[in-house]
Amino acid sequence: MPRTPVSTTLRALLLGIVALVAFGRPAQAQLCQDTQVYIDENTRTNYSLGYENFRNEDYCAALPYLRWIVEHDPLFNSQGTPDDRNFDRLAETYEHLAGMTDDPALRRAYLDSTLATREAGIEAMEANDIAYNPQAELIRKGLFFAQHYNEYPERQDEVFDLYLEAFRMAPDSTDDYYLNEIGRLASTRAAAEQMDPRDARELVTELMAHADDPTYLENLVGTFRVDPIDQWAYLLEEYQGGDRSDDTIKSLLVWTVRLDTVITQARPEFDRDALIEELFPLVVEMDPTPSTLEVLGRRRIGQGRIEEGVEYLQRAIEMSEDATQKRDLYYALANALYREGQRGDAYRYAGQALDLDGNFGPALYIRALVVAGTVSNASVESRAAYWCVADLFSRAAAAGGETAGSARQLAGRYAAAGPSREDYIFLGWRPGQRVSTSHGYGSCTTTVR
Repeated sequence: MPRTPVSTTLRALLLGIVALVAFGRPAQAQLCQDTQVYIDENTRTNYSLGYENFRNEDYCAALPYLRWIVEHDPLFNSQGTPDDRNFDRLAETYEHLAGMTDDPALRRAYLDSTLATREAGIEAMEANDIAYNPQAELIRKGLFFAQHYNEYPERQDEVFDLYLEAFRMAPDSTDDYYLNEIGRLASTRAAAEQMDPRDARELVTELMAHADDPTYLENLVGTFRVDPIDQWAYLLEEYQGGDRSDDTIKSLLVWTVRLDTVITQARPEFDRDALIEELFPLVVEMDPTPSTLEVLGRRRIGQGRIEEGVEYLQRAIEMSEDATQKRDLYYALANALYREGQRGDAYRYAGQALDLDGNFGPALYIRALVVAGTVSNASVESRAAYWCVADLFSRAAAAGGETAGSARQLAGRYAAAGPSREDYIFLGWRPGQRVSTSHGYGSCTTTVR
């Protein structure tokens, strides 16, 4: 293989270091002035001397040999397989020498040579079609700038960009340290208003999915403070721009429902209900859980689209494997239908809830309401059915649940709505006596009040 010459940039920096050492201030010239150097024209000899001195951490002694190898035969190694190890050793040597001087100019010069040497190594590998790890090179360059903050304050923004580019290149092979650093730097940028906090939070959430231990990122994601209306506007913009991902649609629906009047006040011209109407079916179809089907079913019934709403709620019931959830869904269906005047169907579905739990107060309450609407005032005997209704509400109150308070009040009201003593005395009824009567759902036996 023909020898690969060193790049023009690296050659200039190599010569610049020589000039600084030879003609600089005494402190600079003294750094490696006592080093004995015997440069040979034999590549293998200079390679061996450079490697041995480097391995022994005698960087002043290693420098001239490594520089010669990189300039004359940079990809040479003793195994005969070309690679970039000479560039790596020379770059590390420059970096170690930078740490041995207190002179800012010389330190920066050595560090600049570190960067140029590594870039030259990449150029040589690419020119000779030798594979290398581009992600590792990006991370190493970012880490270099982070470690030498004082010498490169103007290049600190590149650290985030380099780490992020490396992550995008191979997310699953990015070490947790660098994932955490990307998250930390995103948080810093968001705090300094250099990055939209919503983008920063989205990035940290993405990083979490690739971390072996996401604890740091999980704690970090909660620190981003985004105004809810801004978060909603951001999601809306993404959706209207063509983002139809599950997360965007679900999040946009949640925020649209949750913010309610906040959206109306901030964007009075915006049709919030139309957006909800557009999004809800999409969410239900992408994730048809009993809960989402229930909400959409109740919404449809509330809109007067009874048949469609019943279908959604019945789908929810069919999907549910838990008896308690099925009971609650039957009640939700009965309650929604009752509110829309579908009282016969409401009575029937409340009955199905009671088939699963015979002492379920809310379903008993719905049935009592339906029965109450069928009592006739045609005669004293028929009005006695109000006492039956009072009995039904009393049972619903005793069963408890969210309707217990209302059931208790209605029990008293319907007990008082029955016939007065003056009304039933001619029938020979007495207080406490058991009598039979009927209503729209059959006969009943109750106590004379």
